Amino acid sequence: MFWKRIALHQLLEGDHSTKKSRIVGANLKLKPSRGKRKLDCSRVEPNNDRAGKKRRMSENSGTNDRPREVDRISELPEPIVHHIFAHLRCPKDVVRTCIWSKKWKNMFDSYLTFDFDERCFSVRGGERKHNRLRSRQVQERKFKSYVEKSIATRLAPATCIDKFRLYVSNLNYQLEFSMERWIHLAVEKNVKVLEIHVNSEESGYRLPCDGLVSKAITFLKLSGSVIPCLSSLQLCNLRELSLKSVIGIALLIKKLGQSCPLLEDLRLVYCTGLSSLTIPSLAKLRRVEVHECAGLIHIEIMAPNLETFWYHAKKHQYCDINLKGCETLKNLTLRDCRMTDTKFQSYMSKCPLIENLVLQECSKVKRLTILSAKLKSLALLKCTKMQEVDIDAPNLYSFQFSSHRMPFSSMNVLGLCEVKFSFGHIVKSPQIIDECKKFFGNINRSKGFKLVVHTKQIMQIYEDLKEADLVQNSFSKLDLTLSSSTVVKIVDKWLLESHGRSLTLISPGSELVKLIRMMIVNREDDPYCCSFYSKKCWRHYLANVQMVVSKSARKTFYFFKWKGPRSM
Repeated sequence: MFWKRIALHQLLEGDHSTKKSRIVGANLKLKPSRGKRKLDCSRVEPNNDRAGKKRRMSENSGTNDRPREVDRISELPEPIVHHIFAHLRCPKDVVRTCIWSKKWKNMFDSYLTFDFDERCFSVRGGERKHNRLRSRQVQERKFKSYVEKSIATRLAPATCIDKFRLYVSNLNYQLEFSMERWIHLAVEKNVKVLEIHVNSEESGYRLPCDGLVSKAITFLKLSGSVIPCLSSLQLCNLRELSLKSVIGIALLIKKLGQSCPLLEDLRLVYCTGLSSLTIPSLAKLRRVEVHECAGLIHIEIMAPNLETFWYHAKKHQYCDINLKGCETLKNLTLRDCRMTDTKFQSYMSKCPLIENLVLQECSKVKRLTILSAKLKSLALLKCTKMQEVDIDAPNLYSFQFSSHRMPFSSMNVLGLCEVKFSFGHIVKSPQIIDECKKFFGNINRSKGFKLVVHTKQIMQIYEDLKEADLVQNSFSKLDLTLSSSTVVKIVDKWLLESHGRSLTLISPGSELVKLIRMMIVNREDDPYCCSFYSKKCWRHYLANVQMVVSKSARKTFYFFKWKGPRSM
């Protein structure tokens, strides 16, 4: 305290020559000590009043330019905060966000979405079986405690809730009993979205009958070894139904017409015990997806307003599909290695309004003929046995092809804007190059297409298609597009997946050069790039990037090279 007395003594003697002494005297507060003489600080008060008066005058006149701290997190509206909560994977992270702001605590109480995932409470166990069983018990105890506390504090006071999601990985009798009670409480609170996921090696979990009797549920998703109770099925407002790895759903499908008249979306993934799928006439049904359902040999859909149908067959499994009642179908995706040429032509004849068509791994289709004025997007992926393809689609916008050769005999695709070829490995065959040139001759080059030719290590971009010389280049993928922004996305994906080494841009213009330069050379100008992720993107792994410009008679070459990837 000795130096404080000296400073105060100088201030009382009138030594105000320096700014530092004024600040010390104005802010100094002394506590009297026992047995020592008390100092009279009354003479300091006028300086405090004078400083406070100046501060108030500066604030009123607007001369104080010191920025004020603004709590922008607390000012976020409630819907945005709830949207942030919905994108957090772990429920513990949702609870932790309440420490950011006092208002977030109230917003969390009004957040009517409940997501309980047992995997977020995993406990590491040893190699021995006894330690693994003990860690599972600890995990189950923590998980049940968290769910019970959340239900008591947040779910019980609510009148209705938006979503209830439950994921269980270690199922036993005690946990099954608790799950039944939790689902019953969620249905009582008029839950709108109900998701039950069971990933366990034990016997199948049977969903309680209360879970299938509700007027409020609009979305129902069952995943895992879940066997639903079918004695009473009443979901009059159900819009979307998704079943994954569910056993014994034949009776459930039959009751959809009477119990779920408003159903719009039906998805069956890895379901078993279903040999024949007959979907009744549902006026609202817009989408049906069937993915690798073992034992399924017959599908019949009688939905008059169906727009999207996906079918992915189990490997080497034959299935007869009847789409005679789906004349409004617009999106068709088929992955069926047993489908023949005649079967595909029957699909196209029954569905004349198809706009988006995807054929994947259809190895028995050899000759393909597509005649459609409505078709806008076409993808032929890994159909290795195709020998002849005739396409007459003047309004086709996007085309994607993946195989080891190009079997196109005749094409009328003058409206094309996006083309993507993938050959799987580096190709140097002159036959492939001739087929590529023949295909390019069928498109309108005057539109200003940009061609991207690349392998895993090298990429070349031609801004003028007339300058492209594929004979001297080996390539595995070709991308043809009209948009410069699409070229940038292709480069970004190439660097992300393949970690290429060099890029060459043959460009007579400057727009695409600026975009590529901004993307690669100035890759670390953005301080917020990947700042919230532990795994950095490719922009932080390229080392010693160099740009070299070379000009010839008619071409300008821009070479981008780097030594990367560098270690972080």
